[in-house]
Amino acid sequence: MQKLKLIAGLLLIFICFFSKTSFSSFNPKKNKTAQADSVKIGVEFLKHLLDGEGGWIPQNLELEKNLRGLVHFIEDEKIDTILYRLENYKQLGDGDYFSRSITDVADSLQVEGFVSHEELTEQLRRLDREVRNSIVKEEIPVPEQLFENLDQKVRLLKEEEVHLLLEDSLVILPDSLLSFATIPDPSMISEADYKRFQKLDSLKQSILEQARLHYNNNMLQFYIDSVSDAYQNEYVQQISLQEQNKYASGTRRMNQIRLQEHNESVKKEVNAQLAKFIDVLTGYAEMEPVDFWIHNIDGDSTQMWLRKYDRHSQRVFIKNEQKDSLGIRIQNLDKNAVKILIDDGVTFTRFAEKQKKDFRFQELLVPEKGLRKVKKAYDVRTPWILGGNGTVGFTQTYLSNWKKGGQSALSALMVLKGSANYSANKLKWENSVEMRNGWLKPGGEKVQKNDDKLSFTSRFGISAFKKWYYSAELDFETQFFYGYKYPDRENPISGFLAPSRTFLKFGLDYKPNKNFSLFLSPLTSKTVYVRDTVKIDASAYGIKPGKKRHWEPGLNADVKLKKQIMEDISYEMKYKMFIDYNSPFTKFDVDWQNIFVMQLNDFINMRLMLHFIYDDNVKFPIYEEQNGERVKIGEEAKWQIKEFITIGFSYKLNKRIYRRERLN
Repeated sequence: MQKLKLIAGLLLIFICFFSKTSFSSFNPKKNKTAQADSVKIGVEFLKHLLDGEGGWIPQNLELEKNLRGLVHFIEDEKIDTILYRLENYKQLGDGDYFSRSITDVADSLQVEGFVSHEELTEQLRRLDREVRNSIVKEEIPVPEQLFENLDQKVRLLKEEEVHLLLEDSLVILPDSLLSFATIPDPSMISEADYKRFQKLDSLKQSILEQARLHYNNNMLQFYIDSVSDAYQNEYVQQISLQEQNKYASGTRRMNQIRLQEHNESVKKEVNAQLAKFIDVLTGYAEMEPVDFWIHNIDGDSTQMWLRKYDRHSQRVFIKNEQKDSLGIRIQNLDKNAVKILIDDGVTFTRFAEKQKKDFRFQELLVPEKGLRKVKKAYDVRTPWILGGNGTVGFTQTYLSNWKKGGQSALSALMVLKGSANYSANKLKWENSVEMRNGWLKPGGEKVQKNDDKLSFTSRFGISAFKKWYYSAELDFETQFFYGYKYPDRENPISGFLAPSRTFLKFGLDYKPNKNFSLFLSPLTSKTVYVRDTVKIDASAYGIKPGKKRHWEPGLNADVKLKKQIMEDISYEMKYKMFIDYNSPFTKFDVDWQNIFVMQLNDFINMRLMLHFIYDDNVKFPIYEEQNGERVKIGEEAKWQIKEFITIGFSYKLNKRIYRRERLN
């Protein structure tokens, strides 16, 4: 153990000396800041070697373990400070070390008494049937205002329009009454015939008038019955919806209470168990001894160990330049404190001022000649490139007394992109993250979400041949906030991690230049996950009932293209296609983004985005007109299209991370 500590100490001295002679000119007048810089350089150089860069490896695992421990000792906070702060938190805190939101409960369906989305839906259907069965629709009073001015609402036949009954065949007269249209001229027929025609004409007019009155009564009754039936149906529907909303709200509140109680009980157990473990770990750290050596002027040395809760002592002799010996006892008080006691019976009989030898400290200020010239031992590389851009755009429309129509609106869109790319030797590691969030407030309505995305991509590649790389990629995508099918704001259709899509890909990546990439991954895993199956209908994303995730193996192809069309206009395209091995010729997914950016000045740009998505697992209802009503006849996958044009503020980041490499 002592040998390892001696090796570690010598290595630290060597690193500090090497870093001073290699990276900075020797200057003995440097203060503590210069010394801290030397330590920092030494730590970075040691980490550089321990990470295996340049092919450097330690001689054995034990040596590597000790060297890494030395780096942690320099970089990490001292253990005594950590123990002191933990003890203060234990005394002043509420006993909780970790907390968790109820939205992060692993599986809410396992909580006792928790009502799932399917159970709630079935209960609401049963409640709807109970409400409808409990109400006698015919007993619901209909407001009399609905039947005012019926002659203006119903098309009634006037007396002069009675002939329409004959034309529409609503009345069929006997042949004897149809044989004439008008009474003949009295001079042309006999008096008896004329009276007979008069009698027939009166009978005809009477029949037609009765038919007209009957027709008008039927039309009025039909209108009254239809209005009454519609009002009574709407009344029953509103009562049912009120009861369903009240029941659903109460169920969701109880679900929240049950989740909160469950989460609090689990949190209490976890923190109680963690408190025990922390006591064990802190006790172990506090009992770790600290050793130091005591030397006298003759070179005699004694090792002593300091421990917490230990009161052992050790006797040593100290001497002055006249070789006078004095026995003392050093007693261990704590891990960081000792008590020094002089032996009993010791008396001092001589006190005299002693002349000390002068020492010319100025000689130390003259550096050695061999240290004045330092050859270049390292070269600077830039393996890491950090990049990113952010855009915030606003659109506002105000209308007042606008004859052509429309409504006022306010919208905002924020887009943040970041990347961290590593390239050195035959390795490439590309990381990117994108966050999008957009909101719209049309007229006097509430705020609506119109864009929401969080995606992360990490691709690691090893050079295979020419411009090809063996590559592996992790692709994750979800959203931040709840999404609704407006104007419905009660039942969300999406949310954070509901759904989330994760792709794990293995294949070949073709990169002829930094602006084009073709990634073919015949080994691809696609996982769709819905965290909250109570509020979100997981079946809408291809997940079977009772499950929270869906997995598919398949083939994936990614194409990325960047093109500078003009000096201030750029185009970026991302195309992803996934083919499911379970149904290779019938099921596939496509995600195609097209982004045009016009830089108007250093801080303002205009962005046009066209986004196309096709997912076989996401179905849309199909309706058909039947008897004047839209009836759902099935579901099918459709192309999803989104388009944005935004002008707003933008900011770009492009930073290189420098690294030293030793020259041969």
